[in-house]
Amino acid sequence: MNKKIIISILAGGILLSGAGCKKFLDVNDDPASATKVSDALLLSGVELTTAFSITGGYPARTSAFWTQQLAYNQAGPDWDSYEVTSSDVNNTWAFDMYPAVLQNLKTLESQANAAGHKHYEAVAKILIAYNMAVTTDLWNDVPYSKAFGGFGNLKPSYDSQKDIYTAIGGLLDAAITLLGQEDKTVVPDAKDLIFSGDVDKWTSFAYFLKARYALRLSYAPGNTPVQQAQAALTAIAKAFPDETGNAAFQFTTGAGAESPWYQFVQNWGSVVSSNTFINFLKAKNDPRLAVVAKPAENSGEYVGRVIGASLTSPAGSVSDVGDAFNAADQKINLGTYDEQLFIKAEATFLATNDIAATQPILKEAVEATMQRFGLDPSSAAVQTYITANCTLTPANAYEVIMYEKYISNFETLEAYNDWRRTNLPKLTVVQNAYLGMTTIPRRWLYPASENNTNKQPQQPGVMTDRVWWDTKQ
Repeated sequence: MNKKIIISILAGGILLSGAGCKKFLDVNDDPASATKVSDALLLSGVELTTAFSITGGYPARTSAFWTQQLAYNQAGPDWDSYEVTSSDVNNTWAFDMYPAVLQNLKTLESQANAAGHKHYEAVAKILIAYNMAVTTDLWNDVPYSKAFGGFGNLKPSYDSQKDIYTAIGGLLDAAITLLGQEDKTVVPDAKDLIFSGDVDKWTSFAYFLKARYALRLSYAPGNTPVQQAQAALTAIAKAFPDETGNAAFQFTTGAGAESPWYQFVQNWGSVVSSNTFINFLKAKNDPRLAVVAKPAENSGEYVGRVIGASLTSPAGSVSDVGDAFNAADQKINLGTYDEQLFIKAEATFLATNDIAATQPILKEAVEATMQRFGLDPSSAAVQTYITANCTLTPANAYEVIMYEKYISNFETLEAYNDWRRTNLPKLTVVQNAYLGMTTIPRRWLYPASENNTNKQPQQPGVMTDRVWWDTKQ
């Protein structure tokens, strides 16, 4: 088995609870008499696959390696030194994203529309938008408008990333409209494993995504940072009110129901802290260091592995990943309030160039991150850190904002997306890079299965090429 293709999960082991002020999911379907999968079961299955295989899966792991947050303790070149081939990405495309997530979401969207289940249809649209953004951000042009014809179209053409982002915006706007309409056709249910059917929280999440994607296109051809920043700020006004709005999937300690990071670190091994990341945190006396990493067993010091080193680091000589970030019952976040605050801080800076207005937003964002990481944001250690490292000036503002967001986005795909978009934080190519690469990869190759069965002009791709929105030099 290829070393990058691992891990399974038993969906039946997930037992979750949650509550909200307005809910919509249906408990009145009789599964024994059903001729199709109910909206509720389609949704819970898609949410599980999204959280496990996409948000916490191979895309996130690649991001953590390529942005040098984590390292793979094997002699380079390896995964962390960019050895990711077209075969390695097959599962994400051909098993997870298109059939298990997007096709099921399109089915949910269609059958909910036909039944008049407006809120189910809205959630399907939001999750299609979320997952299509992941897909196009990894590969650039991908199938979308012709992708779901089943046996009627087994070789769909690719849509441009520009057109896909236009479609994403339309999906989110339509979802917000549907969520604002009354839906008496269904009753509350807990099979929604993200928000337990809370309409207000799904609406806030849609606005959060609008803000995220507005900034994603800050430097896309035809856009300006000011224009996109203003769009982000407009969306944020209706997004998460606080950290209780976080879009999170809660995993459990049940056998087979553990978080993807737990299963990855425990079952695969050799995943350790990166020297780059450890040194970033140590240089700033960052209190988060003790959360994201463990002291090396042999020395009691925080020591990261140098990515691409010619020899494997001896056991106990480098820092393992911190317990909070490979816990069995870890939450996998599709979006957080602290990320929203960083979006607001960046957007405020880009739109106004006003340091005085940006500074308190950044402080709040860092405090929110510290709290989510399990630290007391009012503690002397945190406040000392903020005073020493988060004071903005016209010369350093953008770099400080994006560095802090990079730490906040530990173990997420957003760290890689932001690095490509802004080239911050400043990272250099690792040792013994795969095929002698002299730049960090900026996209994935198209999967081998697609290259072989659905030949398109964009294939196979080059890892050092940029996606459409990635233009900042």
